[in-house]
Amino acid sequence: MFYYPFAMKQSILYASFALAVGALFSFVVTGCSAKQTKAPLALHWQLVANDVEPGICEAELTITNTSDQTLPNEGWIMGFGLMSLHPLYTEGDPIRETEVQASYHTIEPTETFVPLAAGESRTYKLRYKGSAVRQSSHPEGFFLVRKSCKENGEICEEQPVSIPCTFAPYTRKEQMMRGIETWLKTPYADGEYMYEYIVRLQNNTSSIKDDAEYDSYIMEPNIAAQIFPLPKVFSHSDGYYHPALAQLPRVIEKDAEMSPESYHIEVTNDTIWIMYGDDAGLFYANLTLTQLSEDTTMEIIHDVPDKHHRALMLDIVRNYYPMDSIMRVIEVMAALKLNVLHLHLADDEGWRIEIPALPQLTQNAGSRGYTKDEKNCLYPFYCGGWDANDKTSTANGYLTRDEYIRLVRYAGERFVRIIPEIDMPGHMRAIKKAMGDALVDPELEKREYLSAQNYTDNVIAVTRPEALPTMRTIIESFVDMHNEAGCPLTVFNIGGDEVPKGALTKEEHQTFIDGVLEILKEYNLQPAGWEEMTHFCPPESNAICYSWHNGYQKAQQMADEGYPVVLATANHLYFDFAYCHQHEEKGLNWGGYTDEFDAFDWQPLMHQNVMGISAQLWSEVIRSFSQVEWQIYPKMFGLSERAWNYSQSYLSVAEYAELVYGKYLPMLAEGKLHTHLANKAPAANFHLLQPGIHVYADNDGKKTVMMNTIYPAGEVRYTIELADGSQQSGVYTEPFALPADALRIKATWHYLDHCSNTTWLWINE
Repeated sequence: MFYYPFAMKQSILYASFALAVGALFSFVVTGCSAKQTKAPLALHWQLVANDVEPGICEAELTITNTSDQTLPNEGWIMGFGLMSLHPLYTEGDPIRETEVQASYHTIEPTETFVPLAAGESRTYKLRYKGSAVRQSSHPEGFFLVRKSCKENGEICEEQPVSIPCTFAPYTRKEQMMRGIETWLKTPYADGEYMYEYIVRLQNNTSSIKDDAEYDSYIMEPNIAAQIFPLPKVFSHSDGYYHPALAQLPRVIEKDAEMSPESYHIEVTNDTIWIMYGDDAGLFYANLTLTQLSEDTTMEIIHDVPDKHHRALMLDIVRNYYPMDSIMRVIEVMAALKLNVLHLHLADDEGWRIEIPALPQLTQNAGSRGYTKDEKNCLYPFYCGGWDANDKTSTANGYLTRDEYIRLVRYAGERFVRIIPEIDMPGHMRAIKKAMGDALVDPELEKREYLSAQNYTDNVIAVTRPEALPTMRTIIESFVDMHNEAGCPLTVFNIGGDEVPKGALTKEEHQTFIDGVLEILKEYNLQPAGWEEMTHFCPPESNAICYSWHNGYQKAQQMADEGYPVVLATANHLYFDFAYCHQHEEKGLNWGGYTDEFDAFDWQPLMHQNVMGISAQLWSEVIRSFSQVEWQIYPKMFGLSERAWNYSQSYLSVAEYAELVYGKYLPMLAEGKLHTHLANKAPAANFHLLQPGIHVYADNDGKKTVMMNTIYPAGEVRYTIELADGSQQSGVYTEPFALPADALRIKATWHYLDHCSNTTWLWINE
């Protein structure tokens, strides 16, 4: 089943070879970690072209020998991470790239590799199945391992050393705009595309639905400058003017007849009256009052969410970010009246929660690094590199039991409940490796399968006697942690998705799921999982099903069958998707692209069994918590409005844009949406919509350049590249004449000390 590319080969190395290359590297061997020495090599990677053949792209890797010794033609190997591209080898190539498992790749010399002298550079061609339409589609975390001989002739491997790699930026039109057929359906976001998109957004002054169905709601047109998400009723007059609204005394009463999370505020000359349905309603009432400006004139606010499941899912498995980072997200969730944090805690690439009864889970699968047997850490997927002890890497880390309890309690204080997810029986490569033989059956391992993420060994042996007791121990641990936090667990997410065909028989799969459901029932836990759950959990199980497919067909079917459904629609709510088809954007796009308007400007399925919506941030593309913020802000504003006002938002797209960019994004930038701090929180990172560029010609053929942004603040900086190689740069203030010899225009929007990605527009190419 397993290919171990680092297997020792007695016949390929000799003592004389070891002496010849021994001076090339110097390592301090300390098990899974080592002191880094000077790198003996330097690398440079660039995309040559997509579609050199249908569905095939080509890249170049330049290797420079920065040491004073020759790089030999055998006895070394390089490891690295590379997503979504699958190497193709042609007989006779001097280097061979191998996809060991999913995103973990290696390169080693073949018989035709010519030794690389000290100071010499050489470029090698690499071919892949797939396309690299963004600059982030490059390999990461290179490290070098050499094989050598001891005096007795025994072959060994020395400790890895990190190898620096630089990457050529995309500069050619075909690099940015080409790709596989499905991607070509979405135009590249060049200047003209963005200009038209921004104009369309700014001109959208109508709500998504006709207001006629909601005559009972009262809404003043200028409320868009105030409260977010928009309240159901807001009326005001010139009768009450309170320059110091926050100083008015408050009379607070609970009304048992009001709905959960609802509140009612009335303001008189000298008092603020607050009625609420439950503690969450009171929390939201006070939060709403803090959103009002000091010169507000108002009489009544009445509010209640349309749905009581308003969720964000954070995947801290594929790439990890710690407790304090998650807390910062919780603070903004609470400020935006989101109330469910779904934590994805285990998957193929890691185990991120301490279970004291099963210490091997985090000891063996809480980190990634160079390994041949994965007994002490997992393969270095994604960007991890070789060092499993590197605490600065998103490859390594987990929540301790105490941290998880603190996190649950912290969220509960802000009326955010945490739902843990342990995906099963697929997506379980990490626990399978951590538990060793306990979850492995030699007969099942003979079955050949390939998961959606290109794993060949990510399904546990559900027939093993240890399988269900292990799940019981894990579930029981979560129950205990939530009880200790004072926030009893009511829902447990078992994932249930993407079990590859051929890994289990239907009977094996069903028997395992039935056993897990029995365990959940013993602890009074409602099961939850992705839409594939319906194949093994009948409607009477009351399993919450997250519908992730684009469109409503699957969600409608599940709701009609009686399942409680959470909409997690990929092309509106997968926040790990790139904001648009632009080469600097990070993110996936297998289901489309999502920005802050996709999360807001849609009408979800209307069905009584839809209990709410959930956005997802899968972390394959994440390399830091700063990037987490980049991917979710300002998308989370759209999630907030659509989750609270599921049936109808009275905000037009244009009003929504003004509210987000004019009021709430500045608040986020200033740390004012972080609810636990009296003073300013650390500045959050966020994404800015890139500017548009439009060129039009008059009757005489003279061309004029116009630029626009989604919000009239900050500045647009541009550069015009001319045919003679020179450039003209400036700040856009008004339309201007385009030089006749212009080749391309590039522009960025600068606002709130942030800079957008670059918009390109080709003129004469």
